[in-house]
Amino acid sequence: MTDQIRQIISYCVAIVMAVGVVYAIMRRKRMGTYYKPFYVYLIVSLVFELFIKTIIHLGYKSPLISNCYVLIEFPIFLWIFYNWSSRNNKIYFIGAFLAGVLIWIFDNLIMNSIFQFNSYYRIYYSVVLILCSINQLNKVIFQDNITLWKNATFLISITSVIYYSYRVFIEGLFLFQQEFSNDFFRDVYFIMVIVNFLAHLIYTLAVLCIPAKQEFTLRY
Repeated sequence: MTDQIRQIISYCVAIVMAVGVVYAIMRRKRMGTYYKPFYVYLIVSLVFELFIKTIIHLGYKSPLISNCYVLIEFPIFLWIFYNWSSRNNKIYFIGAFLAGVLIWIFDNLIMNSIFQFNSYYRIYYSVVLILCSINQLNKVIFQDNITLWKNATFLISITSVIYYSYRVFIEGLFLFQQEFSNDFFRDVYFIMVIVNFLAHLIYTLAVLCIPAKQEFTLRY
């Protein structure tokens, strides 16, 4: 029963992502450059989601594709937060990305196999994105005359904090998987499916809140 519910929620995630992409495409000329990286993320994540579902449906395993996707997702999110920053700290974003590439190579090609799910890189880039999100939240929250739940930057940032925090929790458990039962991991991943659905639902709502060509908002 749990597996059936998880599959239903998984398909709902794809639908929600598709809605977000369609609406973003409809508003692409009005969104300006401020949210352009987020627009790119929506498209890339939807393509990956559909591709993964196709691979699994054909009976193939997905670790290779997943390991490659997280290497793509990380720089896109760094681009998002860099675009929201003063752009005076470019070296930090480049350094975070290059460190991530080295960790990815070590985790997937040296220490482990790329054909299995590996955790060290995922933990690293999740922590970096959590810190970037918290930094952006500090900027948004202390602005005057802003309704947070209608602010796209706030919605994207707070959702990223929650999503990637749970991601770190799961990957941390995965490193010590021999100490936990299969039923425990099944429940943990079921919660992850729900968190993933809620995250993409809020990301889609964030698209609806993006103002028309507010390119210079939150420049510090």
